[in-house]
Amino acid sequence: MTAHVIEVRDLHVRAGEDENVRGVSFALAAGEIGVLRGTGATAVLEAAAGVRRPAAGTVRVAGTDPYERPGAVRSGAVWREGGLFPGLTVAEVVDTWRRWTLDPLGRAEALRLTGLTGLADVPFERLTAVQRRLLDLALALVGRSDVLFLEDPAHGLARGDADRVWSVLRFAAAHGVTILVTAPAEAARAELRAA
Repeated sequence: MTAHVIEVRDLHVRAGEDENVRGVSFALAAGEIGVLRGTGATAVLEAAAGVRRPAAGTVRVAGTDPYERPGAVRSGAVWREGGLFPGLTVAEVVDTWRRWTLDPLGRAEALRLTGLTGLADVPFERLTAVQRRLLDLALALVGRSDVLFLEDPAHGLARGDADRVWSVLRFAAAHGVTILVTAPAEAARAELRAA
C-alpha cells in the first residue's frame, strides 16, 4: 500500500467573503501531481500548504498538520503573483534564495532544470512572464522540496510556455516530489484531478 504524502479529509475552508468550500477530500502519494479546479481551489491549496487554517476537517502533509507545524516537511510554494526581485540578476536571485535554505540545490542545477541557464546574468526586470514563472519554480526546487504547492503555475502563459512549466513539474514528480496545483476554474466548487 502506498503511503499518502498529502491527505485531506472532509476539508471545510472559507474561500471568500460569502463563500465556503465544504467536504473536499483527496490523497496524493509521492511523485503524484494533483490539480485543484473550481471555486475555492486556492483556499484549499492554502490549507494544504499550511498558510490557511481549515474551519473543519483534517490536512496532513507527510503525517503532520502543516498549519500547526510549519516547516516540519520540506515543501515549497509558488503563488500566482510570484516574487519581485528588482535590481538582481537571475543568478543573484537564486544565490540569495540558496543562502536561506538548508542543504540547497546548486544554482547550476536549479537553472538547468528550469531551462534558465542562459539567463543567469539577465536582470529580473528583463525576464518575460514565462521566465519569471520558471524562476519562481527554480526557487521552489532550490529547497529540495518533497512537496510543492503551486497556484496556477501556467497563469497567463501561452500554450508552449505553459508546456515548459508543466514539463519541469512532471520531471520533479518523476523524481518523487508530490505536487499540488490549482488550475483555472471549470466547476462550481473545488475538486481534484490527476495531472
